[in-house]
Parts: sequence; C-alpha cells; structure tokens
Amino acid sequence: MTGTMNTKRGKAVWGALFTFFYLGWGAVLYRLFLRQAIAYKGVLGYYPSDLPTHISEGMAGTWYSLIELSFGFLMNTLGLNQKAVSVLLVAIVLATVWVTYRLMCSLVPQGNKIVLHLLAIVSMIEGPIYIQALNPYRYLGLQSCSIWHNSTFLGMKLAGTCVLLFYYGYQETYQEKFSLKDFVWFTLLLTFVNLCKPSFIVAFAPAMAVMLLTDCISSKGKTLGRQIVFGIPVLISLFVLLRQSAMLFSGENAGSSIGFSLAYILRLRTTHPVVAPLQSAAFPLVVLFANLRDLKKDRRFRVTWLIWLFGLLEYLFLNETGPRQNDGNLTWSYCYCLFPVFVICVCWLYRDVKSMYDAYRASESASFAAYVKESKVWGRVIYLAAAILLLAAHLYFGLDYFRIIYLGGTYY
Repeated sequence: MTGTMNTKRGKAVWGALFTFFYLGWGAVLYRLFLRQAIAYKGVLGYYPSDLPTHISEGMAGTWYSLIELSFGFLMNTLGLNQKAVSVLLVAIVLATVWVTYRLMCSLVPQGNKIVLHLLAIVSMIEGPIYIQALNPYRYLGLQSCSIWHNSTFLGMKLAGTCVLLFYYGYQETYQEKFSLKDFVWFTLLLTFVNLCKPSFIVAFAPAMAVMLLTDCISSKGKTLGRQIVFGIPVLISLFVLLRQSAMLFSGENAGSSIGFSLAYILRLRTTHPVVAPLQSAAFPLVVLFANLRDLKKDRRFRVTWLIWLFGLLEYLFLNETGPRQNDGNLTWSYCYCLFPVFVICVCWLYRDVKSMYDAYRASESASFAAYVKESKVWGRVIYLAAAILLLAAHLYFGLDYFRIIYLGGTYY
C-alpha cells in the first residue's frame, strides 16, 4: 500500500481525495456553523452553541477574543451576515487540520505523508469514549478537544497548534540559535493564541518554564541568558490577558474570581468522576505507559505530557467563583491539552506499528505469528492492538458526537 501511495499516480489520486475531503467537510461545517449562528430548527433541536453570543459581543464592541472582534468586523464594518462568519470558522477548522498535519510531519520526519495526513484528520475528530452507565453525558463531565459549539475555542485550537509547531522546532536548538526574527515570530504567535482564548497559555507557560528550568540546571546556570530570551515572548504575550480579564469579570459577571477547587466541575457533571478522565484520554494514556522511557529521551514527548498535566491540574484544583461558578470555563484549557497528546501519541503509534512491521519484514519468519513467537514481542503486540482499538473507539464516538451536533442536538 505504501508503495502505491508513493507512486506519481498514487500521489495524484490521494491529492484529489484530500481535496475532495477539504471541500466536502468544509461544506458540512459551513452548514453547521451557519445553523448555529441563526439558531436554526433542525431534526434534533435549535443548534445550540455559543456562536450567537460571540457574534453579538463582537458587534457590540464588548468582545474579549480576536474571534469575536473578527465577527464584529465582518458584520459591522463590511456589512456582511452570518454566512461570512461561517466561512471564517470553516477556514479556521480546515487550517487546523493542515497545521496539525505539518506538526505530525515534524514529529515523524520519515513518516509517510499521506498516512500522516489521514491521522491528522483522525486527531481532529476524536471524542471521549461514551458509556452511559458510567457517566450520562457525552460532553459535560467528559473532556474533548473536538468541540464544535464554541468559536473562540476553535480559534485557540488553530493558534495553539501553530505555537506548538514553532516551539517543537526550536526547543532543542534555541540555546545555539534563536534570532531576533525568531523572537518576533514566537511573540506574535503567543499573542495570537492569547487573543483567541487565554486557556492555552495557562498550561503551556508552566510546561515551558519547567523545560527551561531543567535546561538551566543541566548547564549549571551557564545558559541562563538563553532561557530568559526564549521565555520573554511568553511574558510579553500575557499583557493581552489584562483586557480579557477586565471584560470577562465585569458586568453581570462582576464578583467572579478564581479559587481552589477539589474537582468541583468534574464532580458536578459526572456520576463516576474518577472514570471520566480515563474515558477522555484512554488512548494516549496507553501509548504513554507503553513508551514511558520517551519521557526522558524525547523532549517533544515530555513537554507535550507536561502541557497535559498542567491542564489537568488546573481542571481538578481551580474553578471560578461567583456568577460563573458552574460554567466550567476552566475546563477549556484541559480540553485543548488533550489535543497535542492525541496528536503526538497517534504519531508514536504510527512509529511503533511501522517499526514492528519493518522488523517483521526483515526477519526470516514464515508468518507474523511466528515472528512474534520467535522474537517474544507479545507484550508489544498487545499494546499495539489495544492502542489501535482505543483510537478507533475515540474516533467512533467523536464521529457520533459530530452527527448529533450536525443534526441540531445539544452539546450538553
């Protein structure tokens, strides 16, 4: 199959298929976002979402996000309607697929580009494994990075993935080379993601800080200047949060603040709160446990799981108080943090499957079963089978959730 993919004709066929996918899924997303924008009555309901509120805030000038500001520009300044808003959101989602594909190519440089493109699409659609007997809701209480009802999250997902694509490329080389141009680009990307939604930075910044600290300790303080220069763009981008805080905690939300919580939102919306995080991250956790050594060996793997960890800690131990107490707004960060761990674990699974397949082809075994028996790699085979099945389950429930949303069902 790989040989067919790499032929000139095969590449042309796959290029046409991907073009068809982008056009087809773009049309589906356009219909979804437009119906959300106008609260259209569908088969299952009135397409509930945060989009009408975000449009109204953009038009009224009470926006806190660049995405809302863009809506105001389209509808107030240019005199367009909700169709233009829908086109913008479609462009954001499809651009996220492309950036995710580029991110995967950087993670697995020798990987097959077509396979990685397919896996990028899979990573965009995954959802938590829904078992009604464990927890009653597909979204509330369970966490997912495939969220379709919140436009600012969609913008942050694109911007955050752009930041990671840049950061992965420089975190191993910044001590030798990090030019003024690189500094400016990093600052702009971080400012862009904060302008979309501040949830990304609260998990990324501490994870990056840990990496910088360990680098400084490893060099016995000799590279402290390099760590400071690489970290300054994060500090500059935080100024954006001042306006956002003023907008988010004013008006009807005045009196809200952030305080300590012992999994308040998780317990509020689940029957079995301990199981819910496992339903949301079953596949990447299996890949993590099978590749624990890579936490030490691979910086990209390590920092990605650090981002996930800080997002999880925020979700479990912090929550808003006051009028926003039950809104679960601090869940957004962890929902995004699931995305990079899914992406990198999909890449690691692809790498592990390819490695075993190549080893089998290079062996003189009569069959794959014989190779497994002779090489005594049953544990690895069990891991790969479990990971593939769990990834398929996440994809199935992600598609099913999208189907419900697409028909107008509630995201609750």
